[in-house]
Amino acid sequence: MAKKTLRKDIRQDEEIWQSDKHVLFVEGKDENAIDPLVLEILLKDIIYVKPMGSSYHVKSVAQALHKHHPDYYFLIDRDHSDDSFVEKCWQNFPDPATHNLLVWFRRELENYFLIPEYLLKSQYITVSEDTLRQHIRDTFQKRFYLETANRVIVYIREELKNKWIALFEKPHNFKTKETAINQLTNIPAFNSQTKKMDQLLSQNNLEELFYQFLNQFTGGHETMDFGCGQWLELMRGKKVLPTIINHCFEVKNMQGKFLHGKVKLNEVVKDLIRKSIPEQPDDFKRLYKIISRRIQPT
Repeated sequence: MAKKTLRKDIRQDEEIWQSDKHVLFVEGKDENAIDPLVLEILLKDIIYVKPMGSSYHVKSVAQALHKHHPDYYFLIDRDHSDDSFVEKCWQNFPDPATHNLLVWFRRELENYFLIPEYLLKSQYITVSEDTLRQHIRDTFQKRFYLETANRVIVYIREELKNKWIALFEKPHNFKTKETAINQLTNIPAFNSQTKKMDQLLSQNNLEELFYQFLNQFTGGHETMDFGCGQWLELMRGKKVLPTIINHCFEVKNMQGKFLHGKVKLNEVVKDLIRKSIPEQPDDFKRLYKIISRRIQPT
């Protein structure tokens, strides 16, 4: 059975690469991952959805293939992309300048399934709106300072990734090992980068960045609350959603037994995403509209 399934998957992949059909590549190790699970239902008859591993893999393939396959599109989590880049992706889609790439406005796909008003539409919810909101807020609160500190680390890491030094190009300056070492040890960019690192990693700058991201999450308030700041959009929904599903929902199978873990989470997610387009979060509606216009232009 495993070999037959493998051969079927290989045939499907070959059909995709050899055809001119529209394909949306998303994050996920297989079809059971949340991204392809959700988008296959949302975009059911519009476009073929194919998982392609991590966001790094999706972006890499987007950069490699968009010129050769203009009908291939790519969708990834926002992670730490800034507002202007995300908006540009959506406004100009499909756009070779961004490799036909779309980026969610929220940190991860799971963040959309933590919107209280959306969750309340589920047939499986077992708590009141106030209780649901309290569980969401409390669960995020436990990760609040951890995520703020991690955001500082990611910011610094991304800053240091920038191309800050060029390679040598003129062979006549490297006729001996002595001249080569002299050229290498007297590069001004090394001193500049050392100063930049000292400034980036200074205690004052680390604290300043920490409070900057803290205020971004809370909107400048002392505590987290709905409608204030961007904590619900930009903190890691993937780490929070399983807890909320576990505490606030009950799902039974056909035999009347309660489901647990990922199976339960997937059932709640599928129940929500199967609702009509007008009932979906704004970004889901926007995705449906933008893909529909591309595939079926009027």
